Order: sequence, then C-alpha cells, then structure tokens
Amino acid sequence: MKLFILTFCKWLGFFYLASKITARRPRILCYHGIAVDDEYQFSPGVFMRSSTFARRMALLAKWGYKPVSLDELFQQHQAGQYKKNTLVITIDDGWAAIEQGMLPALKKYGFNATLYLSSYFVINQRPVFKLSCYYLFWKYKRPFALTDSSCLTPHTSLKQLNINDLLPLAAELGSAYEQPILTELAAYFGEDLASWQHSGKLMFLTPEKVTAMAARGLAIELHTHRHKFSELTSDDAVAEIIENRQHINQLTGKNPQHFCYPRGEYQQQQLSLLSNIQIKTATTTENELVSKHNHLLCLPRLVDSDKVSDLEFEAELTGIMTLLRSATSLLKRGG
Repeated sequence: MKLFILTFCKWLGFFYLASKITARRPRILCYHGIAVDDEYQFSPGVFMRSSTFARRMALLAKWGYKPVSLDELFQQHQAGQYKKNTLVITIDDGWAAIEQGMLPALKKYGFNATLYLSSYFVINQRPVFKLSCYYLFWKYKRPFALTDSSCLTPHTSLKQLNINDLLPLAAELGSAYEQPILTELAAYFGEDLASWQHSGKLMFLTPEKVTAMAARGLAIELHTHRHKFSELTSDDAVAEIIENRQHINQLTGKNPQHFCYPRGEYQQQQLSLLSNIQIKTATTTENELVSKHNHLLCLPRLVDSDKVSDLEFEAELTGIMTLLRSATSLLKRGG
C-alpha cells in the first residue's frame, strides 16, 4: 500500500513539489556496512549489498546532487542559511567491506563522504563479538552444545546455550573471553573465522586501510572508541571521544571535529560535553531532513538500508516523507 501511494504521489508531481519546498533543508544520508555474504539478509538495516549502494549513488548523480563535507555544512549554518540541495553522505562504524563496496561508487561520481569511525575494532582486528554471535545463531538456528573442554563449561550448569544464555554469560566473564567463545562457536557451526578475516566479514577496516582511505579523500570523524556514549558517565563519555580522536589522529594525521552518536542515542546534558571538546556537529539517527532550527549537535539523518526501496529512498530525499510526517503530527495534535 505504501509503495502504491508513493507511486501515485510521484505521478501527480508531489515529489517534485516537495523537493522545491524543502530545497534549503540539507539531507544527511546515513549508511553502515556492506555485505560480503548473507549479512544483508541477517541485518539489512546495517549491511547493504554493494549493488544497492552503487544504485543509490547513481540516483544521486542522476538527480544532480553534489555531496559536500560536514565542514561545508557547518559553514553554511554559521553563515545563517543553508544552500539549496545541500547533501552530505555519512558512513557509520568502519566495516571492512566498505572499501570495496562503497569507495568505487563514491570515486566514480566524485562524491565527498565521511566515515564515522569506532576505533576499537580497527585496533583490535577480530570479528565484532556480539554481532557475530547473533549472526551465527541466526544462520544455524540451533543452540550451542557445550563440551567438557569448552571454556564456558566451568562457568555454567547449562549443557546447551542459546543467544540469550550466551551473551549475559560472556558479559559476566569479560572481554578476554570473547575471542575464545567466538572461536568455539564458529567451529561448532562449521564457520571458518580465518576466511571471515580474509573477506572482511563482520570485521572492521585495518589501521592501514583507514590511513589509505583517508589519503584518498574519505573524511574520518568521531564515533567513540568502543561504540559507547549515552549510557556512560560524563567523564567516561568524554574519555571515549578523546581516545577515539587520538587513534584517528594517529591514523590520518588530522584532528576530527565531527561526531556521530553510537546508535543515535544521547542525553540532553551530554551536549555541553561535546561543545567543551570542540565538536562542531553531531548526528543522530532521527530520520528527517535537517532544519534551520536543528541544533548542530542534534542533526537528523536519512537512514538508508537494503530494506529501503529506490522509490522510498527517492521519497525521503525529495522531502515528501518529511512533509507527510509533519502533516500527520499536526493532525494528531489538532485531534
């Protein structure tokens, strides 16, 4: 039904009209990882097929967008008015496959883009533990049967573990247990972690790749070191960004000044922390166009993914979805 309504609206010219009405509201696109196997089926909100990303970039070029940097967006805000059709491309986290799955399309069209990098898994080269566990249980759809020699056997009376048993136990044992647990889990289900590391499956970029991508023009900005922020104390939250900044500076030789909240989450009182450490902009995962009324440390983005159709992508980009959401909100308040 949604696609039918959007098709009808486009046919009536409402997409074009919306794009004119919202022309001075910047679009900040949000991407995450690229699938090297079936990750786009496991978590389509995080992992996109490279073909989908390439098609999106081709659409942006067709529609005449020329993506700008976050510095340019900041300067436009400081000047008091956003320019027409301003668009920024952002990529969260630092998944390894973005090098082959995103950079060629960005280079093809000469597009600026920003990578918000969480540095822990760049420095510690191993699959992301929690997501890898979820992936294995999703793919094989059966519990993990413990052997007498398992590193977990001394710590639980259970003989079989599902994901809801495993993760709390792993958290209790601490990060030193994560790789041994994942190694056991992968072997049990018949997965080869060495091949994951070779292909970049559920892995982050290597330090060398980050340095090379920065040299090729990809802006590297802040996403905390361990992908934690909103749940932390003030001191710990600042420490996360400072450590993240230090690693990025070592890898790129640049001082990052733009930030993305992990999971898009923050506490209102944390905004002053960012100002104190010279953060120029910070982005959320609120799915909207930017307004002149948005605080620079609370900027919304249009979150694209492999479960979004090209028509839905166009509807978000033209601004018709933002206008429809605004109209619906007004009607609800009026009612």
